[in-house]
Amino acid sequence: KFSGPTNDDEFAESLDTLERKHVDFTLPSERDLGVTTLWPETRKLFGHESELVCLDAYRAPLGSDEPSLVASSCKARNDVASAAIRLWNAKEGKCVGILKGGHRSTVSTMSFSRDGKYLASSGKDRRICIWKKVGGDSLSSDESASGYELAAAADSAHKRIVWSVHFCPSMPNIIASGSRDGFVKVWKVCEIADEGPQLKELLKFEPSTKGGKKSEPVTAVAFAEGLPDDIIQYGILGIGTESGRIEVWAVPVSDDSGSKEPTLLHAIAANESHFDTVKKLSWRPLAATNNVESGAALQFTLASCSQDSGVRIYNISISI
Repeated sequence: KFSGPTNDDEFAESLDTLERKHVDFTLPSERDLGVTTLWPETRKLFGHESELVCLDAYRAPLGSDEPSLVASSCKARNDVASAAIRLWNAKEGKCVGILKGGHRSTVSTMSFSRDGKYLASSGKDRRICIWKKVGGDSLSSDESASGYELAAAADSAHKRIVWSVHFCPSMPNIIASGSRDGFVKVWKVCEIADEGPQLKELLKFEPSTKGGKKSEPVTAVAFAEGLPDDIIQYGILGIGTESGRIEVWAVPVSDDSGSKEPTLLHAIAANESHFDTVKKLSWRPLAATNNVESGAALQFTLASCSQDSGVRIYNISISI
């Protein structure tokens, strides 16, 4: 609502003044963030030789001797060594492992499985690596004893750079990936006796919204958490694209899903979407009281952040 001058000439003059006036849209300083944020900084971690690209965290169960971990990657230079992933003990602030030999270039996305058994990584080399936890529950502070080793990999998993991977919370051996090639893929980590883990592609599909393009790069994927047991054969997957659009799909994830195809459940309207690349999606876990009978609706909350410097939170009702 504008309550300024009502005279047309005065109104035009006031607009000219606003256009000429310099408005400083600077980001808050580190000191200001430290004072006002709800999550104050507790420590700094040093070890990478270039700027960070990706982080992910594993939270150990309460009461467990197992440490909570943070995985980090940085922009790789001209050597394979800089494409390594570092693991950090979140409580002690120490580097407890360096995962080498998986990638040849920048790792742009990582995801821990809910049980901490696996860490998935991918990026510019289009290779999806599955790192498996070994050697018990404790991680040594010796960098050579990371506690994770390369267990499986899919070379050329997509035709272009892989921007996002995410493990399904209800089925920790199911993982989704999204790529610049415009496709979403769902994979299963299969434990085969005497052969070790293998990565099997279950399905592949494209977002329904392409904005007139031949393909719409997929830049973010995220599974919803806390689904009722009666729909555990499906995963609710959020998809973010380069154009800022967001869609929600039901994807079959269990062995008894047969030949069922993924289904579009909801697409955020264009006027409520971001106007630049979606960088990250995160679901609020469903409360136990949200368990409803089949055919009723579940109330989801989905948060998104974008290259347009915006964060949006959506309430989404989905019938099951």
